Amino acid sequence: MRRLGSVQQKIPCVFLTDVKEEASRKREHQLFQVVATENVNPVALEANIDCAFATEKLDGTCCYVALYQGQPYLWARLDRKPNKQAEKRFKKHQHTHKNYKDFSWNVEEDFKTVPETWIPAHRVKHHNGLPIPDELGHIPGWIPVEKSNRQYCWHSSVVDYEVGVALVLQPSCDDEDMLEITAVPLADLQEQTLELIGTSVNGNPYGLGEVRSSPPLPWYHMAVFRSGTLHL
Repeated sequence: MRRLGSVQQKIPCVFLTDVKEEASRKREHQLFQVVATENVNPVALEANIDCAFATEKLDGTCCYVALYQGQPYLWARLDRKPNKQAEKRFKKHQHTHKNYKDFSWNVEEDFKTVPETWIPAHRVKHHNGLPIPDELGHIPGWIPVEKSNRQYCWHSSVVDYEVGVALVLQPSCDDEDMLEITAVPLADLQEQTLELIGTSVNGNPYGLGEVRSSPPLPWYHMAVFRSGTLHL
């Protein structure tokens, strides 16, 4: 049985969503909003939502802690996506048939290459030993966050591999209604997924840090669910 906080797949919204032709409050140049309606998603009802325990969906980028080269490591989300030719065929099929289930993928040829260190996420389906895409045409996966990779510099800023710790926002041990930022051993976070939030992550909806100040004061940490709800 996997530990709590080990969700690796996209989670559908509890409510059905709708697109409104109004400027986004989060992204400056986006001229539409995706909003929840008052109608419950049938998928949620099928999942026995009446017995579920609600937690806040944090708006950052998902991370994962697992072994790499023999030590606990932070992994960044990297979904393997189709190349331009395959994506064009997939969209044409969706438009014509209004579904994706009977679309035929050639995983070896239709998808962009990924680093050798890439691994598929848990519960990704396989066929003939190869991971196959989800309904969006993506193969969810992970890549280890190495200090030499500038693409993941924000991820690197919250971990220290020499000491083996990560900077984590979590409910306080003394009061679960309060939050605290603390250094947590990566070994204690193994097989968990966490959310990286901070100044340059996903539009910074929480207003953490400031990049336009002099000097810049960026701020990053990961948020982890222990139990109960997490309020920001």
